[in-house]
Amino acid sequence: MSVPSTPTPSRRTFLKGGLAAATLSATGVWLPQSAVAAETPFIPYGADSLFRKPVTGAPVDGAATTSFRAFMRSHPDQKAFSWPKITGTGSNQWGTTFHLSRSGDPVWKISTGTRSETAILANQGFHMADSVVDRIPTGTQDRPFLIVDPTFGYSLFCADVIPNKASRTIKVSAAAVFHHSSNGLDGRNPRSNDRRNFNSRGRITDSMVIRADVLKAAIANNSGLGYVLQMFFVETSTAAGFCSPMVGAENNKSGWGAEGVRIAIRPDVNLPGRGLTSAALVVARTLQQNGCYLGDNSGSSSQLKGEQTSSNYNPWAGTNLSVDCLQGKISWDDFVVLPKGWQ
Repeated sequence: MSVPSTPTPSRRTFLKGGLAAATLSATGVWLPQSAVAAETPFIPYGADSLFRKPVTGAPVDGAATTSFRAFMRSHPDQKAFSWPKITGTGSNQWGTTFHLSRSGDPVWKISTGTRSETAILANQGFHMADSVVDRIPTGTQDRPFLIVDPTFGYSLFCADVIPNKASRTIKVSAAAVFHHSSNGLDGRNPRSNDRRNFNSRGRITDSMVIRADVLKAAIANNSGLGYVLQMFFVETSTAAGFCSPMVGAENNKSGWGAEGVRIAIRPDVNLPGRGLTSAALVVARTLQQNGCYLGDNSGSSSQLKGEQTSSNYNPWAGTNLSVDCLQGKISWDDFVVLPKGWQ
């Protein structure tokens, strides 16, 4: 599979009077911002981590691919949807609240739902802008959020988030933390180099959301996101077990595949020729270049979680990303299954 080139940060200047940014080319001609490669936002873990490493040259499990496609055409919750949905966009409230923190953000702490591996979130806490809590859905949703804190050097993922602004504390049903200095695998995974990393069943924290800041940079750079995504799958198979990066599987599931199995769009699919919008093309390129692994069961059709919108926050403005932007452009027959535990 083809690998996107790593974007080189551009030297920029901003002209007076509110004009658009421009860059001086090698020939001395000022280029408009639209012609300049965007600088990729902070993404944790190393280039050789499973999280960031492309699926270049990956073998294909032919038998598993055939059974996967048949399953997706026949499962009662999936057969009407031949494409991956992207939640959290528009009025859809099933995405993931996201924040890339800054050192100047106030420190919040977790008040419930921690264990020894995640005690650092209750003791040291994490940087988060106060305004983030206004973006967390308040209904019956899972209310997940992902905070990437480069200052403290870890990413945290929590479920059923209920914030308290007065005390800057968060009640959660479960918490996870992955340290950026690691290779981005759960500490129980034999391939992990940091036993402090923990998430339920080994899910990679940062793979659980399509970040708007990274997607916008990818549109400008004509690339994918540059990291693997977790597929919230219609129904895995408990009997099939799990494989890396996962370290466990949900019980009482009678669907298809082990948790952790990687799927990807075939390398021969001509994505630019599919008529995708710019944002949908980024997602499709990501699924072709880095793929996705089967993680949580969705309780409905298979989906990827996007950064959550709210009434006062729309990170997707101007990107044309939508829940069904892959409909009619990408189908499950475009995907292949990689061998269990590949990479």
